[in-house]
Amino acid sequence: MLSGVEPGVLAAKPPEATRRAAGASRGDEIAGGVQLVPIERVRTHYARLRPGVARGGEQLGPEFPLLVALLPDGDYEVLDGLKRLARWRERGYRVVPVVVDGAGSSAEHKRRLLAANAPARTSTALDEARVVCSLRDEEQLGPSAIGRLLGHKRQWVERRMALGRGLSRRGQDELGQGVIGPALGHELIRLAHRSEEHTSELQSRQS
Repeated sequence: MLSGVEPGVLAAKPPEATRRAAGASRGDEIAGGVQLVPIERVRTHYARLRPGVARGGEQLGPEFPLLVALLPDGDYEVLDGLKRLARWRERGYRVVPVVVDGAGSSAEHKRRLLAANAPARTSTALDEARVVCSLRDEEQLGPSAIGRLLGHKRQWVERRMALGRGLSRRGQDELGQGVIGPALGHELIRLAHRSEEHTSELQSRQS
């Protein structure tokens, strides 16, 4: 838990939290660098990169603040805490606690997204694959550049990219849920390629 965060600031005291955030232009700091900001100013553009369902995230509790990046227009992009934010929205909260992790480029945001979830093992191989593919497609970074950004070797990047591009929808779902691991995911891709080659060979013989 972050130091200085008041336990239960959301779960126990939403009216007080609302009053304390009223009139804030960028969010009132309440303790330890934690700010309360209107929930409508929090964006979740990177939710598509975190489809995995890793164990352990729920233990942080509702009082744990979101890690966000400051956007040029003054809004915030969530880097860590997407599932908590979804729960808070369902419960009707008007303000949420955040810790602002600076600005930065979209590529840097994606690096921080994985880094923030690595220690608690709340990111999955599917999350990593989605981020790698996004950096390749949207930021136009090559495997070596992605590896330098994320702190991994080129081979790791290429294997994660293969998972993101080669696994079936069912395979990706099972990878994100922890039903299968990366090694089995790559084996499924290899078997699928062999099946396609065999089908193509049979079709060539029949033509």
